[in-house]
Amino acid sequence: MIKGRNFLVFSDDWGRHPFSCQHIMQHFLPDNRVLWVNTIGLRLPRLSLYDVKRAAGKISSWTSNPPQETLPDNLRIISPVMIPFNNVSSVRNFNKWNVVRTVRKAMDEWDLRNPIFLATVPNASEYIGYFDECLVSYYCVDDFTVWPGMNLPDLVMEFEKKLLEKADIVMAVSDELYSTKKSVNKNTFLLTHGVDVDHFFTATVTQKRLLSLADIQGPIIGFYGLIDSHLDVEIIRMLLDWRVDWTVVLIGTKRIDLGTLESRPNFRWLPAVPYAQLPQYSSAFDVAIIPYVVNQHTNTASPLKLREYLATGKPIVTTAMAEVFRFKEHLRIAARPEDFASEVDKALSDAVDLETRRACLKGDAWTDKAQMVSAWIEEALSAKSQAASGVK
Repeated sequence: MIKGRNFLVFSDDWGRHPFSCQHIMQHFLPDNRVLWVNTIGLRLPRLSLYDVKRAAGKISSWTSNPPQETLPDNLRIISPVMIPFNNVSSVRNFNKWNVVRTVRKAMDEWDLRNPIFLATVPNASEYIGYFDECLVSYYCVDDFTVWPGMNLPDLVMEFEKKLLEKADIVMAVSDELYSTKKSVNKNTFLLTHGVDVDHFFTATVTQKRLLSLADIQGPIIGFYGLIDSHLDVEIIRMLLDWRVDWTVVLIGTKRIDLGTLESRPNFRWLPAVPYAQLPQYSSAFDVAIIPYVVNQHTNTASPLKLREYLATGKPIVTTAMAEVFRFKEHLRIAARPEDFASEVDKALSDAVDLETRRACLKGDAWTDKAQMVSAWIEEALSAKSQAASGVK
């Protein structure tokens, strides 16, 4: 692993929810210094409860970052004031001015020089070139132009085009994203999601069922993650109707109305739980499910939970998104939404070979992904150094 380097990371809020960039960058600590810049969303906010709560949290973060003693060694976090109306030129100019000013101040205070610039958000392209960075890397984790609720797709496309043109290396999480980014930047690499196998494998151990699920008698058909428009609510309804002795359990933050589902006796929603507790909850699942709508967005995405489900050793049923076919021998894929319930029925009788499951995840640990990123960065730094010195 690379050591002794400085990183400047523009990404989602550190610690807000488990996500790939944080999983990877944890492995660069403490042997490198990381200045993490919490950013804002790419869409215009709406007058919704979720957006109001999110805005309140953002405003709070501007004045109070996590206490340094609670963070890993050599990690510092800043949250510059950013206004989510980049479509207005004056706001866009303010955001650029304030982010550059705030980041430079933090770099000076920490004496952080010549950082490796790493971004997971396209609007970070606005800040390239202002920090004397030695390398620019773009970790493409999603196609934000088709993200649910996206109302500024052209602006996001503009941001990303600039980022792709300026990046020394690009890393994409799915085959589709790899293909589209490679056509713009030849230094693009496929970096699929990873998993902490040992963390989730504990779910295969028989555990006492959590109190929140202890009263459920029959099979639990379980899902955890953000509950938003990716979720095919009609599939959930069909599962509830298929067998009344099944209980469908959804665990996660709700961003959509689940309507009459919550009044059904064999349905249960639980709020999001900490990452550390996910194995204990998934240990109660008899079948783990990914009932997503199949569309342009989900066919470019790589669900982080898929490898986590695989690590648990539980039977899995998913809709036919492109990325799930990597593991087609280890799960059941419903070709059509109306086939989902029957596939769950079959999965309840599936015997899972745990060693085969672990073997299929070989090379997919987050440590493996971090080492890949480290190697690509070192190669790119070496190539830039040789080019600067005139070596062919």
